Amino acid sequence: IEGLVHISELSGQHVELAEQVVSAGQEVFVKIIDIDLDRRRISLSLKQANEGVDPEGTEFDPALYGMTAEYDENGEYKYPEGFDPETQEWKEGFEAQREQWEQEYAAAQERWEAHKKQVGEALTAQAAGAAAGADAAPSTFSSESAATGALADDEALAALKAQLEGN
Repeated sequence: IEGLVHISELSGQHVELAEQVVSAGQEVFVKIIDIDLDRRRISLSLKQANEGVDPEGTEFDPALYGMTAEYDENGEYKYPEGFDPETQEWKEGFEAQREQWEQEYAAAQERWEAHKKQVGEALTAQAAGAAAGADAAPSTFSSESAATGALADDEALAALKAQLEGN
């Protein structure tokens, strides 16, 4: 699967060179904006991933950063097994579930903090008019294509597309 961020999706401002915004090997948060099953390509956006994220914000939604949120048929949040929503406490005997939930929550919060940092750095760079680049002007920034991984087969890619489309 190959992931692609078109140069127009790197920033809300005009970008001549991808290197003005990102560097090779840099890990960034992106939003999946399209999945092309025929070409086995995922279109990504750095610009859209950063929209609406306040680097000074305090409202954290763990579901946006990889934590699974389950809802019942009425749309009510299903609390993790062993958590009592009435008392806001974990029940005895569910220490393993509590530990796993706390680890997942901490990992999601760490991703959120890293994303806020990314947005803050981008805003600082834009305000300072930071521009660094090379002589060549690439029109896209692409990741390496890989034959293995979570989306290596067509079925996994189709499942991801269906999930993102809400099917």
